[in-house]
Amino acid sequence: MTLSAVCLGALPGVTGWRALVQVSVAFALVVWGVWAVLRGRQHTVAVLPSLRGLPANQPVVLFLRAFTDDAGLSRVAALRWLWLLFGSTGVTPSMVRTEEDQVARAVLPFGRMVALGRPSDELPRLGAERSYASDEEWRAEVLATLDRARLVVLVAGAGRSLAWEVGQVVGRVHPTRVILLVARDEYQYEQFRSALGDRFPRRLPSYPRPGLWQRVLRGRYVRAAIWFDADWTPHLGVLDGRAPFAGIGRRTQRVLRRVLRPVYRRAGVPFRATPTVDRPEEVNVVIALIATFWLGLAMWWVLLIGQVDDVIKALGGDQYGEAGSESGVHDVSVLHIAAGMWPLWVVLVPGLAMWLYRVWCGGPIAITLARVHCLMLPVLVLTGAVLAVLFFANMEGNAESVDGEGRVNGILVLFALGLALVLALAGFEWMVLYAAALLALCVVGFGVATALLIRYDVREWIDSRL
Repeated sequence: MTLSAVCLGALPGVTGWRALVQVSVAFALVVWGVWAVLRGRQHTVAVLPSLRGLPANQPVVLFLRAFTDDAGLSRVAALRWLWLLFGSTGVTPSMVRTEEDQVARAVLPFGRMVALGRPSDELPRLGAERSYASDEEWRAEVLATLDRARLVVLVAGAGRSLAWEVGQVVGRVHPTRVILLVARDEYQYEQFRSALGDRFPRRLPSYPRPGLWQRVLRGRYVRAAIWFDADWTPHLGVLDGRAPFAGIGRRTQRVLRRVLRPVYRRAGVPFRATPTVDRPEEVNVVIALIATFWLGLAMWWVLLIGQVDDVIKALGGDQYGEAGSESGVHDVSVLHIAAGMWPLWVVLVPGLAMWLYRVWCGGPIAITLARVHCLMLPVLVLTGAVLAVLFFANMEGNAESVDGEGRVNGILVLFALGLALVLALAGFEWMVLYAAALLALCVVGFGVATALLIRYDVREWIDSRL
């Protein structure tokens, strides 16, 4: 997925059939990357031996649903067609969270969410921790967990097993510990309401007419949540969201917490669980590498500005910046171009501080930008040097073989080489060595940073904070 972002980020300047191929490859990398992440997570999910064997002092949330809803609850935002068309460059860990996983994270303050798995599953689904029981044992597993569950989350669906579970929930569980999720669409809920609504003492409310944002975001599988008072009076809240496109990857988790706010307050639990995974040292190392490079580059520029007059004088120029003829250097305009870059640094330094702070906090978008930054910058520097040589060398047909982006990279590299030459001729070799050290930090240090940011413990730390 990082490679797909790099592929799309390098799209400006590419035209024709190459642009079409580049976009197609980027989208294919997104789909393949999302599938690989989901499949890999399924392989790492631990299967519970038995729901009855859970520690007695550990709070749990029981998740009940029809097995036919498993596929819908496994949807992720990153594979929605609208996101693939307009947002593929911003795929973050939150975008590959299944809706069931988001429900589990929303109710995590009540306890770990557990469920019975479908016997035909090749791998466990992502979300609730699953235990697999035989046809003779599954009812005993459900009853034992119902009696101790701090919260019961029931998905309105269809099926004989779900009908039995609804009867047990209404008969054994206090109504303040029951949450009913409306999933798939209003038609499935109305079928559930007509078939099993009379099991609830005060029946169930009708589904409200969908609003604008519900129609736009119909791809969401979890549509609404119903919670109950002590006398089974139902309250329905639609998961439309006040800002539907903000945090779209975690929309179900974010809006479900807001809808269930009275339930959290009534139970005396926080709205979100505190992450238990500490920040890995690799993140601190990456922040130090990025900050050292950019602040070092800013310091080099400050030193250059402070030495501009001395450099010009050393080249035989006057106070107006015109080089003398004795030095053999007749144009020091590169110094004036470098000196005029101060507005860029005024914007860059505060932006860098804000970005690195978000990396330190574990922001998924900031981490993704750090991965792309540490991967692309060394590549751009090295390819720029190669393209500069190819474009400006006196070779037949060379001008037609390098595109516009190659010309820009080549000009930038030649500008840097010209600046180094001016400084060397003026006797400021230490500044050239300083620049060489920064270049080595960019090529080598950022390569190391890229490897650190894709380590397993870093990804687990990011996921724990979502």
